[in-house]
Amino acid sequence: METHLREGCPDCVEAHRLWQGMATFADAERAITPPEHAIRVAKSYFTHQHKRSFASAVMATLLFDSLQAVPAGVRAAAVNSRHLLFGAQSLAIDLHIDPASRPGWFQIAGQIIDKSSPDGPFARAVVAVIEGDLTTDRFETNEFGEFQGTFELRNNVRLQVTLEHQVVSLPLEVLFDPSNPLTSADEE
Repeated sequence: METHLREGCPDCVEAHRLWQGMATFADAERAITPPEHAIRVAKSYFTHQHKRSFASAVMATLLFDSLQAVPAGVRAAAVNSRHLLFGAQSLAIDLHIDPASRPGWFQIAGQIIDKSSPDGPFARAVVAVIEGDLTTDRFETNEFGEFQGTFELRNNVRLQVTLEHQVVSLPLEVLFDPSNPLTSADEE
């Protein structure tokens, strides 16, 4: 094979070059360690998925986080409220999260908008607070897609939105990171 490559067969030289690059990439990939919060989110999502088919659930993407939009020196003053915007397929999920009066509890208010039918009636949805495989709280939306409630700070918490036959999972690990001022402010 080495002789054949030295003779310069263009197809084999190109294939060898691609595979050599893949091997180099794989070696370098082993040295990369993903952040711990990313691993927790992925494990939480895949643990949840073993009971559902992958086609029926979607992981939402965090599009906006008000804490990240505030300059670092000002963030400590902005911990009383958090505004998050998630997107998943045609859904936009707007959340406002505030510390509640009881330590470890949070108030949540939000609205779900289906961009595929902005003028049509909103099919009511159920928003569930999930810890591992356990549903700890449930909130139903009104005819405008609005919901509100309170929930307790727990490990591996995510929101799950069920709208007709669509299930969307929202990772909230970012809220419950001990280095996050929103959660550490209650503990001080």
